[in-house]
Amino acid sequence: MTHTDNYFDGYDDRRSRRKRSSDSRAKKTNQRSRASRAQIGPRPLPPVMVRGGSLGISLPTRKRKKQKVRRRYDLTLNVPGAEMRLPAVPQISIGIRLISGMLVVVLAMLLYHLWSSPIYHVEGAEIVGLQRLTSLDVNSVMDLAGELIFTVDAEGIQQRLQEAFPEFSSVTVSVGLPRDVSVTVEERLPILTWRQDGRTVLVDANGIAFPLRDQAQSGPALVVDAFDSPPSIELDQAKNGLEHFLPVEMVSAILSMSGHAPENSSLVYDPDHGLGWRDSQGWEVYFGDVSDIDIKLRIYEALVDKFAAEGLNPVLVSVEHMHSPYYRMER
Repeated sequence: MTHTDNYFDGYDDRRSRRKRSSDSRAKKTNQRSRASRAQIGPRPLPPVMVRGGSLGISLPTRKRKKQKVRRRYDLTLNVPGAEMRLPAVPQISIGIRLISGMLVVVLAMLLYHLWSSPIYHVEGAEIVGLQRLTSLDVNSVMDLAGELIFTVDAEGIQQRLQEAFPEFSSVTVSVGLPRDVSVTVEERLPILTWRQDGRTVLVDANGIAFPLRDQAQSGPALVVDAFDSPPSIELDQAKNGLEHFLPVEMVSAILSMSGHAPENSSLVYDPDHGLGWRDSQGWEVYFGDVSDIDIKLRIYEALVDKFAAEGLNPVLVSVEHMHSPYYRMER
């Protein structure tokens, strides 16, 4: 064995020892690492960002506390390039539930105030346009004292007044806050007084009758004393649902007769002979129905001239049939 062979043999031995030493240290390091991992547990995975959930992994989300945004205001000064920063104001966010709750509370308080406050309770109505009636008469029918203004039915009051007072040709009811009720009426103008069976009614130009409510008041000077009810009116002549007491033609005939009747003579109505009057000279004259009343009146005037010329004093004169008038000397 040469010197060179001894050198290489020694080198191999040293390298073998270093390798064994290195393997031994690596084995110990691995054993310590396994022991440490066994105590600590599995190593957590690194954080993974997933967008849109394409990986099918449901990761826990961390709730972030919503920070209140503060508004910043900068005030520009007159000095060029200089600004003053004002304190930031936090922006307050009010939820829809809070707003709804506040509205409910406010509305409840408002309703309680409207229902319980005495300023919304009606004391009476203001009546405009009365001629023969008084405000007490009308308010007694409406009976609004103490009623809440929000429950007042204007249309219902209007209908009630028209039914209770046929002398009203028109009725208008208006309601306003806090407790104002105003009624504007237009009364019918009576043109004649109809007396029958101890009852007196007033009649306007359309033939609509209404009672004489205050006996202390006087009706129209044109008076008709009737022995029976007037002829019934056709239903198609009724207007606005009102009951016509006399036909319009009969009212016109009464007005025409009143202009020809002698002074201090009263008009009469008999169901058998029609309209007429008691003449101041002592007889009764009848004109039958109201047709051709002007011609009948001229015929009667001719008969009166005949009575004066011949000195006659009949008890009854009839011009019911203008082609065959007659008079009676005895009853």
